[in-house]
Amino acid sequence: MTHTIKRYATACAAVATAIAGVIASAPVADANPPSGVNIRGKEPFNTDTLMSKLCGDMSGADKSFVFNINTGQIVDSDKAYGKAPYYHIAAGASRSVHSDLPYGEHWALTNGWEVVVGNCEFPQSSTWTWYDKERRISNDSVTNCGHGGGGLSVNESYATTRGASVSIGVNTKLSYKLTDQLSAEIGFSASYSWSWSKTHTLGRTVTVNPSYGRQGYIDARPLKRTVRINPVFHVQYYNWSDGQSEVGTVVHSWRGRGYSRIWSYGYYVDTYADVLNGDGTPAMDYVVRDKPGNCK
Repeated sequence: MTHTIKRYATACAAVATAIAGVIASAPVADANPPSGVNIRGKEPFNTDTLMSKLCGDMSGADKSFVFNINTGQIVDSDKAYGKAPYYHIAAGASRSVHSDLPYGEHWALTNGWEVVVGNCEFPQSSTWTWYDKERRISNDSVTNCGHGGGGLSVNESYATTRGASVSIGVNTKLSYKLTDQLSAEIGFSASYSWSWSKTHTLGRTVTVNPSYGRQGYIDARPLKRTVRINPVFHVQYYNWSDGQSEVGTVVHSWRGRGYSRIWSYGYYVDTYADVLNGDGTPAMDYVVRDKPGNCK
């Protein structure tokens, strides 16, 4: 059975120096964006699902929705306007230049349906580093057949990776398109110095000293960083009607409660990628291992 002889201490020290913070072996469930109010538990519906629909496109562009304050159902405003059950025809002169109704009638929001306009923001909630699965990192090996150990070059190229996932949804893995869009929105590649799918030639030389008759080789665990984001929706405009008013009450906070930024604890995005050393090479925990060799 493969077992560890020793760790490559110098490489481990370099990794430790390159990484700030505590290395975690598993994701840490945490949420603390620097702005906004956590509305989880403050509404009669599932606010995690609501936030996934408000910000699920991973875009910071302005957007407008009609949503039901009792069920949390949400519909794009341009698809809902003038249609039941979101709107109904009310009596009174039309004040909207976009109305196509005869004079004396207008569209009004149905009770329970309200309009929210705003944009999504993607502040960091928490971050941690962790080691990925151990993998064979050397193409070569050294077998001790009576002449002792020797230098072993880590000459395999390693392709760094990236990815992102969301906490809720039918498919929790984000597409590359959305991952690219998200990284552009929050500047991951610049802000966190992550590696985005690049191939690196490692070029390290490690001395391995296997026991007689055993073959020494090198494994490694790539170091990864995860950044967790709880998307925040910034309310720019909010409107509800008394069932007759065409425009109704207009405020600039969530449901007129005085706060304009909302998020929900259970809706988050985890984006992860390889951590890079100062010289641009991927940070790894190198492990020297051995197995039975062939001295015939």
